[in-house]
Amino acid sequence: MRHFSLVAALVVSSLLACGGASSPPGTPAGSVSEPPAIVGDAGVVPAPSGSAAVVAPAKGAGTSKIQATAMVADLQAIGLDPKNLPELQKLEPEKLRKVMKLFSKSLGVRCNDCHKDDDFKAPTPMKRVATHMWNDWVRHLAFEDAAPLFCDSCHQGKKEMLDRSDKKALAGWMEANYVAKLQRTDKKEHGCGTCHGDPFEGDILRGWKK
Repeated sequence: MRHFSLVAALVVSSLLACGGASSPPGTPAGSVSEPPAIVGDAGVVPAPSGSAAVVAPAKGAGTSKIQATAMVADLQAIGLDPKNLPELQKLEPEKLRKVMKLFSKSLGVRCNDCHKDDDFKAPTPMKRVATHMWNDWVRHLAFEDAAPLFCDSCHQGKKEMLDRSDKKALAGWMEANYVAKLQRTDKKEHGCGTCHGDPFEGDILRGWKK
C-alpha cells in the first residue's frame, strides 16, 4: 500500500520548474522572446527554439536513475552554495534570472512553460510548483553521501521524466530512488512523509498549484 500511495503523489504530473518572480531583462510585456543561451558546465548551450517537446521515457524503464547534480559549478558561479540554498523567493532578481536559466537547461523548457506570455510576474500554477520543488526538495533533500540534489538530478533535460505505464514498477523506482538514495538535510528520518506529510497526502502537486 505504501508503494501505491507513493505513486499517486508524483504520477499526476512531472516535476516542473522555471518559476520565479521577475521577467527576464529586456522582455517587453505581451511578448516572449527567445531566451538567452544557457551557460553550463558543458559550455554555452543555445536556447531551444519553440516550445519544448515532451520526451516520454521508454515504457517499462521506470525512468532514469536519479543522480548527483552536474550543476554545482553553475550554482557556485551565481554565488550560491548548492548545499545551503536560500528560499527561491528570497533570491535577488539578478541571481533568480540566472537560476531560471538552469531550470531551462535541466528540464529542456522555455520561459512560457511556466510564465504567462503577457505578464512574466503573474503567479501561475507551474511557478508555484517550481517554488515548492526548490524549497521543499532541492533545499531539504540530498543524496546519502551529502551530494546536493538539483533539478537535473531527476529531469536530466526532460520535462516529463516519469514512465507511468507500469505503476508497480514506478512504485519500486520511487522507493529505490526517492527514499533509499536520499536523506533529509536536517538529519531527521526520511521516508514518504518527508514530502507527503502526516497524514499522507498523495497528490501533493495539486495542492502546490493552488
